[in-house]
Amino acid sequence: MIAPAGTFLALVRNGAIQLPPPLKLYCQTEGWSLFRFVVTGEDQLTMLPVLPEDSAADFHASLGSDGRLWIPAALRQKVSLGEQSVMLRVEDGAIRMYLRKVFETLGFRP
Repeated sequence: MIAPAGTFLALVRNGAIQLPPPLKLYCQTEGWSLFRFVVTGEDQLTMLPVLPEDSAADFHASLGSDGRLWIPAALRQKVSLGEQSVMLRVEDGAIRMYLRKVFETLGFRP
């Protein structure tokens, strides 16, 4: 399956992000069920899939059947991620998350 193009808005509630349906379907099709998170900037988090061939690798969360992905509290604190909307993009084999304070400066509004 070709990665969905564009930017998607997603809600973060109770420490979990709800993936929009196109991203959820893409993850399921690609076999992306386990994720490792990397803080890539003050306002940016990257969700790296842990592929079956990397099953021995550490991971932080698994994708629920409802499309929710829990983000560990320590990582949420590093990027000041609270109950908010975020932007998601599939880029370079990962899902990049941009926090509201970043996309407001770029002229995007939810």
